[in-house]
Amino acid sequence: MTETRESVRILLVEDNPADVYLMRQALNEAPLDYELLVADNGEEALALLVEGGKGAKAAPQLVLLDLNLPRVDGAAILDAIRQQEHLRDLPLVLLSSSQAPRDRARADDLRHGIYIVKPSDLDEYLSLGRRIYDFWCSCQAERA
Repeated sequence: MTETRESVRILLVEDNPADVYLMRQALNEAPLDYELLVADNGEEALALLVEGGKGAKAAPQLVLLDLNLPRVDGAAILDAIRQQEHLRDLPLVLLSSSQAPRDRARADDLRHGIYIVKPSDLDEYLSLGRRIYDFWCSCQAERA
């Protein structure tokens, strides 16, 4: 049986080029046809989300957000998302190396959000693609 491939425009907000590379590889492991936009700092991410997101054609459909970013951190980006009506239902994956309950709690008040601790093992990192795919599909099912 062949799996149907989902198509999605993803914004990855990540300042570490190695993590960007690994995330691309992980997404390639999932049954996704994706367009990956990469913002390597919080300012760029906000510009893409707040300004670019107002035009439906360019708007990301899913955000993968590292919490530790230069210029504007992930917490400030989360606040901006919560304040923008057109972004409130945007599926959001928070990525961090932190396992602190305070950081995990940031995903709790998101309508469509999960928190994933970045794995240190390559195989586990590559399996993130499937977890992100499953999350994306669950968000789509809720909207249907």
